[in-house]
Amino acid sequence: MRDLFWALHSYFLSPVLTIFFFGLLAYVILGWLMIGGVVDNRNPTVRSIYGFLFSIIEPVARPIRRFIPPIGGLDLSILVIALAIPFLRDWLIPRIILAIPV
Repeated sequence: MRDLFWALHSYFLSPVLTIFFFGLLAYVILGWLMIGGVVDNRNPTVRSIYGFLFSIIEPVARPIRRFIPPIGGLDLSILVIALAIPFLRDWLIPRIILAIPV
């Protein structure tokens, strides 16, 4: 049973969390570039990419914002997600899988 969960983690969960992490980084960087005026937010391609990333990140960030509101315009929920993904992927889930009896 442990092998099944280990394979599920290795071949599905870990890659999905990694892709989500890189999507989160792209969301943050694109947001900074839009705020800084480097990227034109009236460009339909930029809007569609940002809208896609927003639709993926926002459902995860919204519940965290209920407990940790933005402070001075800094959205700490994104930081919490960015710290939680490697913690879950690299430490917590493997420990839970190893705790399953053989």
